[in-house]
Amino acid sequence: MFDAVMLFREALYGALVIAVACSVLGVYVVLRRIVFVGAALAQLSSAGIALAMFLSGAGVAAGLTGHPVAMALVVTLAGALFFGMEGGSRGPVPPDATIGVAYAVAAAVGILLIAKARTGEAHDIFLQGNILSITLKDTLVLLAVSVPVLLVHLLFYKEFLFVSFDRETARTLGYRVGGWNLLLYLTLGLVIAFAMQFAGVMLVFNFLVLPAVTGLLLARGMAGVFFWSVTSAVVAAVIGFVLSVPFDLPTGPAIIVVSGVLALLAWGVRRLRG
Repeated sequence: MFDAVMLFREALYGALVIAVACSVLGVYVVLRRIVFVGAALAQLSSAGIALAMFLSGAGVAAGLTGHPVAMALVVTLAGALFFGMEGGSRGPVPPDATIGVAYAVAAAVGILLIAKARTGEAHDIFLQGNILSITLKDTLVLLAVSVPVLLVHLLFYKEFLFVSFDRETARTLGYRVGGWNLLLYLTLGLVIAFAMQFAGVMLVFNFLVLPAVTGLLLARGMAGVFFWSVTSAVVAAVIGFVLSVPFDLPTGPAIIVVSGVLALLAWGVRRLRG
């Protein structure tokens, strides 16, 4: 019983790290109207994990193929680099269409690879992940990735916000918009790649979108948006974990439902304010 409680607590700690990191970055995702980028990067990450599992099952275990997180990181950062450069260009194909193509192809390729993978425990990777499997060591790894990313966003808060709100004015004032845009996408891809290994597509996408929406509904300024985004993500993670045990529910979907309820309550508060 004591071991079960310890494992549950360790998994919750890891989920909280993912919730905080994704909810901070999710504010920029929602503000910049690149919500679909979060979904596409999550799918690319899952495809990278699926590729590693497929190659491992096929007997290819050297280099990146033996490490799903490493493969997911390479694929996700490549996608983030591509989206970051594509976002500032004006070609014949709209950026959102390019993102949609990447999302669809990554999802299909990942499913095909999972179908042929010989290693087990792969069937839930695209939806639920396995967040209850997070150990203390995994949490430390997540912290080692998330803390530097959050420090970067704290140090360059003004630049990221300015470029997200008014790109043309920022460019006029001498900001390297393309560079800041690329840095944002790379930090987003880095967090998603590591979070995907445990949380799955649905939960990562949830933490990138719903807490930020809750923050935007409740807050009157940007500091408030970040505060309420992080707070709602943490509350949803804790309540989702707590409810999943007595009611025997999948933890990831339980967290997502709680996030949806919090967003709905925030919408109600917004309506009451007029």
